[in-house]
Amino acid sequence: MGNTLQKSKPLTTISGHENTIWRIAYLPGGEQVVTCSNSDKTVRIWDVEKGKQEGTSMVHEGRVYSLAVTRDGKRIVSGGEDKRIRVWDVATHEYIEWASYTGYIFCIALSLDDRLAASGGADGKIVIREMKQNGEMKHSIDAGDMVDSLCFSPDGEKLACAVNNYSGRAFTVQVYDVESGELVLGPIKGHESYITCVLWSLDGAQLFSASHDRTIRCWDTETGESTGKPWTRHTGAVTSLSVSPDGTKLASTSFDQTVRFWDARSGDPAEQALQHERSLCAVAFSPSGEFVACGGYDEKVSIWRVPWWDNSQKPVIAMPTWYLPMRPP
Repeated sequence: MGNTLQKSKPLTTISGHENTIWRIAYLPGGEQVVTCSNSDKTVRIWDVEKGKQEGTSMVHEGRVYSLAVTRDGKRIVSGGEDKRIRVWDVATHEYIEWASYTGYIFCIALSLDDRLAASGGADGKIVIREMKQNGEMKHSIDAGDMVDSLCFSPDGEKLACAVNNYSGRAFTVQVYDVESGELVLGPIKGHESYITCVLWSLDGAQLFSASHDRTIRCWDTETGESTGKPWTRHTGAVTSLSVSPDGTKLASTSFDQTVRFWDARSGDPAEQALQHERSLCAVAFSPSGEFVACGGYDEKVSIWRVPWWDNSQKPVIAMPTWYLPMRPP
């Protein structure tokens, strides 16, 4: 099971970036995709139907490692090597410089109500800010080591993060209370190498994590205990996770050049995987659940229809799907 590779080509392939794509997200409605790249220092919006870039590139002064989009689709939040978070207007592509940091920004997450933004990075700090209060700081949390991925729980009460200590060979998942800033779960240990991303299930009962150890793991969000065995179909580092809008499927990308799909509850792999020509770093389900968008070292945005889709199905338009790819090495 789970070893069949889909040899067909993507429905759409869009070129434009001049370096690896690290982050990807759909805007609400599913007609536009947002990406960022490292060395070309840009955030870009793509028209999926026309297969081309929409408007001008949004440019940082350094490599861009992270982005998130608001639920209403009006703003993009991005950050990276220039140690600044910028909030971009989707309609005009203009920005405000929202906040600055002492280290590189590796990850950004928004609460589902768009009230809070969390960021983390090289200095080991997690900063939670009020979106509607000009970025006023709510908490600054010392996670101990590099923070490479963040995700708010569906109810907005907790924040999960991936914390990696290379010298100490410690790779953990930690969960903080958003209101108090206190650690409430973890450090959760189990992965044997760098954790690339963390992701909540839509019901909040499970927490998924992916790693360079080639596995995806599932954790009970009440106890922090592992639920079942690690998911082991990828043959390279797992770099990104996205949950389908109905919460039943998980998509993952890997340096093994594939997108794979999993049953979000059981961890069973889907029969088909999508084969690419280069290593992949980012994946996101469309709001309807009919498509996935992915990108990586080929510098292209690829749009695929999910293998199980039946044209008789009614699209499920739900909350924007989380996208949590890796920090670049």
